[in-house]
Amino acid sequence: MPLGSKHSPRKQLLVHLSQAVETLALRKSPGTHVEPLTGVLDGEVKVQFLEVSDAEFGHFEKVSNALIRLDKGTYGRCMRCGRRIESEVLSQAPWANRCAGCGDQESQP
Repeated sequence: MPLGSKHSPRKQLLVHLSQAVETLALRKSPGTHVEPLTGVLDGEVKVQFLEVSDAEFGHFEKVSNALIRLDKGTYGRCMRCGRRIESEVLSQAPWANRCAGCGDQESQP
């Protein structure tokens, strides 16, 4: 079920956090690790090396930080200028920490 405006920010963030944790749990922590046995073929143990991408770990951090801001009462406020983050931005990315104006400025040279 897609997340809509009917869901509270906390519920949305918790759904995203549980998905991020599930992804990280499958891969452990940043860096390479050996995945549990994936099969045995002719007596040889087959293992798989996986890496947690910066994007996967970064998403987990962004969602976690958004929950902290929610508890502090600063959720929905731009961390750069202090203005309210537009509802369209938060509906697309409930973990957003910048308004559309400051987010755009960040990507400019």
